[in-house]
Amino acid sequence: MKLESILKIINMKNINHGIDTFNKLVQDFGESMDTMTREMSADIEKSNRDSEARERKNKENLDKIWGTKN
Repeated sequence: MKLESILKIINMKNINHGIDTFNKLVQDFGESMDTMTREMSADIEKSNRDSEARERKNKENLDKIWGTKN
């Protein structure tokens, strides 16, 4: 009797709704991770560009101070 009452509560409509909800959550999570990855990649690229610019400027300043090597 208990099994029969449980099966009445758990019907295919409830299971499908649960699966649909879970699927949506997984897709939303994937999109969030994709967005975060793109943002981090952009930050790393910007940091690398800034680092290269600082390195050039530092070399120029050292050349001004010490003169260029021949």
